[in-house]
Amino acid sequence: MDKSGVAGLAGARAPTWGLQLLDAGIATALAALLYAAANDGTFMFFNYHLHLAVAFLAERVHVAAPPSWLTEFAWVDGRAYVYFDAFPALFLLPWAAVRGLEVNIAPICVGIGAFNVGATRLLLARLGVSRGIANGTTALLGAGTVHFWAAEYGNTWLLAQLLAVSLLTMAWMEAAGEANPFLLGLLAALAATSRTPAALGAPCFLLLALRQRPRVGTVFEFGLGGALVAVVVGIYNAARFGSPFDNGYLYANQALLAPPHGSFSWHYLGQNLYHYFLRGPVWGADFPWVGFDDHGLALTLTTPAVVLLLGRGFSRGAPDAAFRGRVALAGTALIFGLYLIYFWDGWRQFGSRYTLDFTPFMLVALALREDGRVRHRLFVALVAASIAINLYGVWWLRFGQPG
Repeated sequence: MDKSGVAGLAGARAPTWGLQLLDAGIATALAALLYAAANDGTFMFFNYHLHLAVAFLAERVHVAAPPSWLTEFAWVDGRAYVYFDAFPALFLLPWAAVRGLEVNIAPICVGIGAFNVGATRLLLARLGVSRGIANGTTALLGAGTVHFWAAEYGNTWLLAQLLAVSLLTMAWMEAAGEANPFLLGLLAALAATSRTPAALGAPCFLLLALRQRPRVGTVFEFGLGGALVAVVVGIYNAARFGSPFDNGYLYANQALLAPPHGSFSWHYLGQNLYHYFLRGPVWGADFPWVGFDDHGLALTLTTPAVVLLLGRGFSRGAPDAAFRGRVALAGTALIFGLYLIYFWDGWRQFGSRYTLDFTPFMLVALALREDGRVRHRLFVALVAASIAINLYGVWWLRFGQPG
């Protein structure tokens, strides 16, 4: 099919933006209702980022007199420093300014999760995939991935990962539109200040910017957006640990958990391949018979729809689908690859929460892979299975655990 034929196919099947906005609005509302209904209203005491936000408001970069249940700090000269990325604390500043440490971050996570679902639907519209695939992929994110559990539960670590999803999704939206290189660099860098591994997706956004603006200036503008964030982070690190390049993470993590081969090593590859691809449920003799341990389910069991990524080809109707799809797969592989050699798997989770750091890349690749195919029955079946598994998982965590 020539270019004019492809353009005609895309135009013929593309719903109006009014319908796209309606779909996004409905998806956002349904996600908010689902997450709010699943959350039990318990105050989330694991709220490191809220304590850091309160410290910022008091013009400090350390947490004064942290509560006994919060133990994951980098201690220097008797002061407790939050070594997790700081963007979630900045995001919480408006709430912290009003209610201080009384803020429950769990409902905030419900709102962020609902936003992510609606933003994903708009992103898929910008990518030009068919309405059915766009709605199905959005439903997959909202209720068929670990994003569901993260949004309804909402501790400090999940807050950071939900915000990373938000920023990466917004970066993809920009890349699928004007692809302003400065804005793309800024969004990619901000995502990395919520979850550091998201930085590995930055080259992908640079490639997408260069696709539309193939000139040297694009690289400079992209780098400028990232450099502004890097300078602020460097000043923050220097104020805490005396070096712009030291965020305290490796030192504190290794001191607390003592990984046998350091934080990153090929020695962990075998255990992580098992965790992300094979780890299954725990079977019991009593109702409800199927449960989970603290490590959670493998990605392939939490979201079996990911097997569709193994297909061939990309949409013939969505603009530049092959290039964008390959870039999305590359971003997934880069971030996922880091976790395959990381000593930790997330722990105390329903599914592999670290996969959220590349979920926007994964969903873009999946939507572009599936779009334009004649038969969508397998897609529908696997999305439905993913949703059923996550509904059961969230139910089990709330009501099905023994004791």
